[in-house]
Amino acid sequence: MRMPLMDGAELLTRVRDRWPGTIRIILSGYSEASSTLRMVDVAHRFVAKPCDSTALLAMVGGALALRALFQDPAVVEAVGRISRLPAAPKVFTEVCRLLASAGGDTRRIAGLLGSDPALSVKIMQLANSAFFSRGGRIHDIGNAITRLGLDQVKLLVLASQIFADASTDPYVDRLQRSSLLASTLAARISGHQELEPTAALLASIARLIPELREPGREVSATQDNTSMHAAVGAYLLALWGLPMDIVEAVAYHVEPSRSAEKAFGVTGAVHVAVALANNRIPDLDYLEQTGVLNKLPLWQEMLAHTQETLDD
Repeated sequence: MRMPLMDGAELLTRVRDRWPGTIRIILSGYSEASSTLRMVDVAHRFVAKPCDSTALLAMVGGALALRALFQDPAVVEAVGRISRLPAAPKVFTEVCRLLASAGGDTRRIAGLLGSDPALSVKIMQLANSAFFSRGGRIHDIGNAITRLGLDQVKLLVLASQIFADASTDPYVDRLQRSSLLASTLAARISGHQELEPTAALLASIARLIPELREPGREVSATQDNTSMHAAVGAYLLALWGLPMDIVEAVAYHVEPSRSAEKAFGVTGAVHVAVALANNRIPDLDYLEQTGVLNKLPLWQEMLAHTQETLDD
């Protein structure tokens, strides 16, 4: 980060612009807030000095193996170019208002941040980075905010312009609402408040990438289309250093039978929640094979109740 003549953030900005498919990692012991915000905007991963060489080699090897999964250069470049995603305008505006207020309600701020895929994924990227990581991986937005501290979150949202793409785009608002519905439903299906709801919230994250939107700014719900978006979303989350159990749940949530997890677990709960939240029928064969098909009517009732709760 502190190279002479041109610092690391500027170098990676030029790399992103010229070779967007390049996986970008910053190694630095420099952690001033202003520099951290610049790094977040151009780097996929952040490694703190001193760094064990074995861990660094493992990160580079894992990144290369991840990119090798995608043979389409256009997809690799589209995902590599992304450093920010548009937040839902209404959520973004309210978060900014609360953060700017001296007496902003921390719980309300966390709830709003956790309701939006774009805001959540960026904060979790930073919380899971080596700059802030102190122990286990972070699987939900509440713990991410606790790890970073509200002051750092405020800087990230208000000062960095990372979410400056927030606009009046109704597409983003609709995606935020369906993602929040899926997340809330996944929590009720699984009975857990961390992994499953976070994976469900982020399951459709690829649909926020401008290059992957289809004409008319709507995304069709064909099997091939949703499977492709699931794969791209998983690649983006892995590239940004989110925990692999979240990445895997996103990768297989459209076709859960392809997952190594054969029992109805995290991937199954995310699959059902995302399908129902988007008015799709879950994979009935998969539900029967995992012995939970009889629970589908209950989950459909949960969906109706969750919709009513969120609309209130």
